[in-house]
Amino acid sequence: MKVRLAGFVAMAFALVLASADAGSVKSGPEKKIGGAFDVKAITGEVAGQTLCYVCKYNAEQRPAVVLIFTQKADDNIASLVKEVDSVQKNNAKLGTVVVGVGGVTDSDLEKLQTTHKLTTPLTVAVDKDGPKAYKLNKDAAVTVLVYAKGGMIRNNFAFADTKAAAAKAKEIATAAADILK
Repeated sequence: MKVRLAGFVAMAFALVLASADAGSVKSGPEKKIGGAFDVKAITGEVAGQTLCYVCKYNAEQRPAVVLIFTQKADDNIASLVKEVDSVQKNNAKLGTVVVGVGGVTDSDLEKLQTTHKLTTPLTVAVDKDGPKAYKLNKDAAVTVLVYAKGGMIRNNFAFADTKAAAAKAKEIATAAADILK
């Protein structure tokens, strides 16, 4: 009887932790992207320019886009981006961009690029805290929006830290690949 009760308590505790973790951070729009916003490109074909990647990808009629907003530029972010890069390398129509917010600097992203040689353009938001229309949660170290042509969000991922984001990298990459099918 004690063993059953202990097992039940352990299962209940695990469910509570999983629920708390799954719903602990929400960030960004749920149904449709927040529209155009400017970034300074640090890497990629337009490095050094200020532009709107959302506008660029819409004009190119990309069938899917992955927007990665991050408050940190570390190895965990690199792992996430590499996973998305692997999808983009096989699907040139996938639009991808990393947007540094909340204090991520040009030099942070330059260092990340030098170390990891990422394909996805690395940028810094013109508005330090990111575009207001996107309603990014300051408690979310990483917000990833995977959306289809027209701006309809298919997947919204938000993480309290970059390690949690890296742990879901394959799921994020799969979400992008699924839109391209």
